[in-house]
Amino acid sequence: MTIMLCSSWAVVEGQIIRTADVTVTNLLYRHHYLTMHCKSKDDDLGLRVLPKRGSWSWHFVPNFWGTTLFFCAFKWDTSNGIHWFDIYVQKRDQDRCSVCKWIVTQRGPCWYNATSGGYTVCYPFNNNLAS
Repeated sequence: MTIMLCSSWAVVEGQIIRTADVTVTNLLYRHHYLTMHCKSKDDDLGLRVLPKRGSWSWHFVPNFWGTTLFFCAFKWDTSNGIHWFDIYVQKRDQDRCSVCKWIVTQRGPCWYNATSGGYTVCYPFNNNLAS
């Protein structure tokens, strides 16, 4: 299998395939560290600790069936429990971004809308998992 990456497209075994990048940035107030753990059904990306304004990114090829999903658990020292969010949902995100940028705040994650030029689309966290 030959994989060649270029921008937001990859050539895999002679096929041109759209790729995706996700970047998560810590914008919690008061300089809190953000602990995050992201994974999909097939890939565990491990635990990351981001300082204030720190970012972490990953790159992948969404699947043919349109069902790629990456979800993240988030925790910081003053949070009540662990918060989680579906950070990449292929059906939601594939047509709006190939480079999907997110900030995480105490209220929830906000997506970068390239059309408006800001993090204008905000969501609440899905749920608290545990304390």
